Amino acid sequence: MKMDKNELLGQIHSAKGLSDCYEFCKVAYQFLLKQQPEERPEMLAWFFHNASEVIRCEEINISLPEDPCHELNRYAHEYRKLIRSFISFFSDKGYPKNLYYQKLWDSLEPFLLDATPEKKGFCLLDILGDARTPYYELPAGLRLSVDRFKETFECIKTSIQQLDFAIELSRSQRQKTELASHIVHLLETLNSSEDKSVFLVCFLNRYEKLWDERKTNEDSNKTVDSAEPNPREQSSAEKSKDTTFLPGNTPNDDDVHIIARYQYPSINDNEYAFVLVKKGDGIFLSDQGKTLKELDRIFELREPDVIKNLVAIMKQCGAEKQGDEFVIEIDNWNGNINEDENEDLKKGILSLFSCVSFMLNMKIFYV
Repeated sequence: MKMDKNELLGQIHSAKGLSDCYEFCKVAYQFLLKQQPEERPEMLAWFFHNASEVIRCEEINISLPEDPCHELNRYAHEYRKLIRSFISFFSDKGYPKNLYYQKLWDSLEPFLLDATPEKKGFCLLDILGDARTPYYELPAGLRLSVDRFKETFECIKTSIQQLDFAIELSRSQRQKTELASHIVHLLETLNSSEDKSVFLVCFLNRYEKLWDERKTNEDSNKTVDSAEPNPREQSSAEKSKDTTFLPGNTPNDDDVHIIARYQYPSINDNEYAFVLVKKGDGIFLSDQGKTLKELDRIFELREPDVIKNLVAIMKQCGAEKQGDEFVIEIDNWNGNINEDENEDLKKGILSLFSCVSFMLNMKIFYV
């Protein structure tokens, strides 16, 4: 069915649920294919802006159905890791809006040349459901070395002490705006964006702990009469026993054979290389343990919140931990080590790069 821009907009605005969103995404993909290459990025931006506005206004739930046999779940198993890897890789670059959408389309479309309209529609739906859609061009974020972060922290220590006082005061305040107004006041006393950024990192860390405390208290009140112990009431000594992410874990005993090496873009000025290895009957991409070694320099890897975030990143990217290595298994190995010719290998490399990049770039929040 042919459709012009106004008809597509009408279908977007009339969407009432997941199935309607899925339908207009299928139509939208065919509509985008018919655009001139130089016009397509702007049309992609137009589509995602309008579609995301409708979803937020109407509170349409575009999460996948619970039925594992549903077609959308099957498509998610096939394409979600790839889509998330592309979004993660390009959204972090600070590209202008049209360039971001151009790169996203140019990366995804070759994988969908022989895909059905349903699969193509799902990919647009999955991009739409990501929190980074629509894309916004932001200036490059501030990245500080550990030493520079600590120096800045020392310079604004008085403001941090005032922050701690304001947060404690907020425990007895009835409105969040009271704490927010104190934060605004303290920010206004700081001169540079570097000072303000470090201050906000400290605020986010402290407020997250305050939120966790309140949530823990709520959970404790709900289970006060229960005979089962509350796992949130574990002592700090018990929590510290989790050594899952401490370096030095014994790797698998399987014979390991290196098949190929792949140099990848640097992360935080460190060169990065992955190896393709055969372990037992499986073929894996491995970071060679470099990521965990870097994380151990910054994090307290026994901390539950650190572990929680690392596990979430692995799950999101389809990675797993083997010994000290983060790896991704290549499910359909055909023996071709050229990443430009082997789609499964290329997907794996992008997913592993997204995984280790997320892990290493969240470190500033734990200093």
